[in-house]
Amino acid sequence: MASIEAQEMDRLVSSDIHVIEEGRVHAGVGVEAPGPAAAPEGSPGSFRTESAPRPPVSFEELHVGRAAKLLWRGLRLRCPHCGEGHLRESWLKLKPKCPACGLRTDRGEEDFFLGGMMWNIVFSEGALLFSGLLIGILTWPDVPWTAMQWVGITLMLIVPFLFYPFSLGFWLANDIWIRPIRDEEMEWHRSSQPDEFRRYRDR
Repeated sequence: MASIEAQEMDRLVSSDIHVIEEGRVHAGVGVEAPGPAAAPEGSPGSFRTESAPRPPVSFEELHVGRAAKLLWRGLRLRCPHCGEGHLRESWLKLKPKCPACGLRTDRGEEDFFLGGMMWNIVFSEGALLFSGLLIGILTWPDVPWTAMQWVGITLMLIVPFLFYPFSLGFWLANDIWIRPIRDEEMEWHRSSQPDEFRRYRDR
């Protein structure tokens, strides 16, 4: 009985050694040894494979010179991506797509222009701050506080309307600078319908 158990143990050890050596041979010729099994969908270690991860942004793409070019195009209401298409459809609305390259001005995101509204607030508040400082410096020490109040109210009524289309173009350019457009995204832009939006994980 003891000899049978010893023979069985020798057989198992020999089998394990053969498997280990076979794995080393495969690793030597460039074949990866099988790794741990993937975790089930929804478990802490799981991952989705429907879309490839977005590649990292390179240093050249974030260069200040590229940013200046894109932002200048956006402020002129030209397409930041190609620099050719005129984007303004009306004073309060941009065209759905660039007429030259087909870029969607909302980048396929329902809430995209919230960023443009943010920049409109920044520009308006900046104009209010600049005008207040300028009047205060030029009239010090006899600052016309009542006149400054009326000037501030007037600016807050007029400036947001005047800056609105430029803030939309500026935001689109800023977003393209931070998140450069890839070829697969441009293909989607050209083929998409006006009421079609990209899935969140594909952005």
